[in-house]
Amino acid sequence: MTPRALAASLAASLAVAANAMAASAPATETARLTSQYTDWVGGKANAEALVTGLRNGSPITIVTSGADHTVSIAGFTPSAPMSYSAVASALAGAHRSLTRMGISRPTAEQIQAALIGGEVMLPSGAAAQMRGAVAARGAGPSQVAGR
Repeated sequence: MTPRALAASLAASLAVAANAMAASAPATETARLTSQYTDWVGGKANAEALVTGLRNGSPITIVTSGADHTVSIAGFTPSAPMSYSAVASALAGAHRSLTRMGISRPTAEQIQAALIGGEVMLPSGAAAQMRGAVAARGAGPSQVAGR
């Protein structure tokens, strides 16, 4: 094989490898963040919805079930797509804020409030206002339902 043909072959191989690595990086980062927050947000579907929705700026709906069989549903749409580092920072901040308030197994509404702002019911029964780490589309908090 001539040096020129060898160089062309090597360049083609590197291009294919670079494309493969670039394609797997987002999937790997999504999987890492999803895995990191699955337990905290009440399941893999909620974690995937949050990571994907925040990353893409697309609508997010999460559903949690309480120990007393109550169901909590919340949804919002981020105002813009976010980088993976911004998604990680927003979720970490929401987790930290709720943990400081004594909430270790948050409802969907509490997760939403920690992310976009709103009122949260504390374990003591008192209400606390949260600022939120993510801007949401629309004039105010999204529709929230609980049963």
